Amino acid sequence: MSFSRPQPKKQSFTLTDRLPNQHSKTISDKNSTPAKLLCRFDAPEAVDCFTDHDRNAGRMKIAYEGLIYEMMPNGGISRYFNEIINRLPSEFTPSILLSSNSEPAAHHPRLEISRTLVKPPIKALGRFWRKRQFPRIEKQYASLNGDVNHWTYHCGLCYRPVIKSNAPNIVTVYDFIVEHHEELDKKGKHRRWLRQSIEAADHLLCISQTTYDELCTRHPEAAPKASITLLGNSFASISAEPVPPLAQNRPFILFVGRRSGYKNFKTLWQAWKTAQKSVPDLALVAVGPPLTHREAKSLDIPMEHKNFIPLGSVSDGVLKGLYQASQAFIFPTRMEGFGLPAVEAMESGATVLASNCKALAEVCGDAAYYFDPNHVDQISELLVATGKGQLTDQTNKTSKGKQLAAKFSWNQTTQGTVDAYKNAFHMARS
Repeated sequence: MSFSRPQPKKQSFTLTDRLPNQHSKTISDKNSTPAKLLCRFDAPEAVDCFTDHDRNAGRMKIAYEGLIYEMMPNGGISRYFNEIINRLPSEFTPSILLSSNSEPAAHHPRLEISRTLVKPPIKALGRFWRKRQFPRIEKQYASLNGDVNHWTYHCGLCYRPVIKSNAPNIVTVYDFIVEHHEELDKKGKHRRWLRQSIEAADHLLCISQTTYDELCTRHPEAAPKASITLLGNSFASISAEPVPPLAQNRPFILFVGRRSGYKNFKTLWQAWKTAQKSVPDLALVAVGPPLTHREAKSLDIPMEHKNFIPLGSVSDGVLKGLYQASQAFIFPTRMEGFGLPAVEAMESGATVLASNCKALAEVCGDAAYYFDPNHVDQISELLVATGKGQLTDQTNKTSKGKQLAAKFSWNQTTQGTVDAYKNAFHMARS
């Protein structure tokens, strides 16, 4: 049985024809002029420990606004920032502003961490209290005295908007999922934050060609200040560890990540239940947030099912072992900005069953079996073919997957990011 790769549509706006290992070349527009930096708040001046000679020698201080470590401390975006910070040149000083209970897994010899209070003393005060904290946190962030500010999300701690300041702003654009799935943002605040951050940024880093193309379509005026820095491959240096006993000595399909909304686990669940009629021994293993009674009820998942194994969060070593032991890894998402689990799976030598969304087609190339994420019967058919060992060209696809995964490098991601820092800094001073 053959499931062919979807052919991506031609885009109205393109960067260049890029291969997956061609990371982060800065886009320039000879006719464009750099945006003027506006100071939107009065902050006390901090002592500048860097001289012009230091900066000319390549020493820079990068101030990270660390909301993402509070929102999703174990998610893919947090990993992205940890990997970059860990690889910054030794003469750089990364400085992160965090909430009082956040802890990044970043390690750098010059790492500085500052903390600020972001939770109200009484929960009922909520949004009213947070908004009153904007000036205080803005001044504290400014006091880090970064040569460049890099915001980890499209807003900052206490959910304050990205604003212009004395230092150039770098914003990473991950995806436009909230623009496609408005049910995830019923009040429109995430869409508003995203638009504001794009406007306030001096440079935008897009994590895939797919994200860059959509940025150009939705915000063509922002294209001259954007570049692509593809994400990296963390699993090349990870050693596989034994899988949990419940997943040992049995065939299983592996799902990784959150299960709600556009991640589309509900459709996978329906397809897997249908496939069970033909391959009753094929289990479904889910790695991600613990399964709650509320979620199980909303997805119509029994808390006890002999072939459904919700493992919760696991270490990278155990996850690599699960990729290797699985019959296949399945990624049923309706939309992604990149899709790190697909790279992890390919690096681990797993067979990849992927939705035909643009980002996964970009990342997985010819190394995956694709399906329509809205088509239950198509997914079920693919699961049955996997369980019965009827996938065509499987060895060749897993081999291609290993080759593709090797082209994604955090070193290249970091180099492209550092180039963006330097360019933004020099343009601000010119």
